[in-house]
Amino acid sequence: MPEREGVRVESVAAGSPAARAGLTAGDRILSVSGQPVFDLLDLHFLTSRKRFRMRWATTSGDLREKTFNPGNTGLGVFPEPIRVRRCRNRCIFCFIHQLPRGLRRSLYIKDEDVRLSFLHGQYVTFSDISGEEQRKILRYRLSPLYVSIHTTDLELRRRMLGNPAIADIMGVMKRLIDGGIVLHGQIVVCPGINDGVELEKTLHTLLALHPGLATVAVVPVGLTAHRAGLPPLRPVSRAEAISTLRLLKEFGQELGKKDEEPFAVAADEYYLIAGKKIPGTKAYGSFAQIENGVGLLRRFDDGARDLFRRKSWKPARLGGTVVTGFSPRGRVEPFLAEFSRRSGAAFEPVMVENRLMGKTVNVTGLLGGRDILHALKRRGVKGRVFIPSVTLRDAGDMFLDNFLPEDVSRGTGAEITIFDPTPKGFFEAVYRHETSTI
Repeated sequence: MPEREGVRVESVAAGSPAARAGLTAGDRILSVSGQPVFDLLDLHFLTSRKRFRMRWATTSGDLREKTFNPGNTGLGVFPEPIRVRRCRNRCIFCFIHQLPRGLRRSLYIKDEDVRLSFLHGQYVTFSDISGEEQRKILRYRLSPLYVSIHTTDLELRRRMLGNPAIADIMGVMKRLIDGGIVLHGQIVVCPGINDGVELEKTLHTLLALHPGLATVAVVPVGLTAHRAGLPPLRPVSRAEAISTLRLLKEFGQELGKKDEEPFAVAADEYYLIAGKKIPGTKAYGSFAQIENGVGLLRRFDDGARDLFRRKSWKPARLGGTVVTGFSPRGRVEPFLAEFSRRSGAAFEPVMVENRLMGKTVNVTGLLGGRDILHALKRRGVKGRVFIPSVTLRDAGDMFLDNFLPEDVSRGTGAEITIFDPTPKGFFEAVYRHETSTI
């Protein structure tokens, strides 16, 4: 975490307690009730009290101090964004190291920041976490946190993370769990390195931390076509995927049904590689690892089932073309066929080959705008073009390769509709236009 004292004020709400006290954009908040402020987490937690005294430096360098009792209105300060702590590891499987040139600049940032883990569910390795960071996690109850584990064998973990000086993750996790912090873990499986017997050993070792370590997602390594100069790795084979699913099933049976939350769960991609049926809803508990690709297909299937329970459907005004990657085609194609039948309009999928990342990357969220345009022009556009929002950054205005939805619209001459990639989200985009249209 940054150690430079003070958080710069980006803006102040008009009429707020902070504005009435004279705070303005550019001022730097130094301390709250005598406690130094290093980042927005300090500011948030220290000003959450009913009454506190705040010290700040103005843009002219003057020091001011005032007691606040903001009540339910809030302080009214909007601080500068977090200065992200960068990752110092060189993981053999790091996806960022496999990115081609020319993508959005933010995609090349490797973060190792527990604050982002708490705020946004991003995974951290705890590789060089300090004692002060651990104390701050415990002091502010930053829970849950998301941890990249990969293996509990310290020497193997050091090799996988490319960092011989990493901390013993078991000791760090135990200290945090003993302090009441809930953790969710991730194991990226690299064939021949941390799979098979090694994976089984890791899971049994991690079980000692349960239920503080609530869940562990087992994810197959993702490889792009841009691995020149990187350690040799290969994708998970069908036989290996089947073996891993068998191991997790046996592991679950060994644990028994101690609670409703499954401990070790496989990413959806394992079932696709293995050619196996996706488990039922109960197998995913609270879907705690869904952002890690665990249970997304089950959620889609359940959402489609609920949608198609509607007895009355209005005719859709126009049909369209729906963009998707190759990975979910087994769900998208039958879904659109049934949707077309019920709506009375034709909605056809366009499977986009990922030329940007390589043919081994098949998920929709990693498609580039130029590849989408290429596939649409090659296939031919019918009606509107529906593009899943996961292909765009959070602001919803740019693809991975800096291409814009407007560029796709100009290149195809079609109206573009961005939709939430769920059955309900697609229904709303078709019928209500609640998502943006270009």
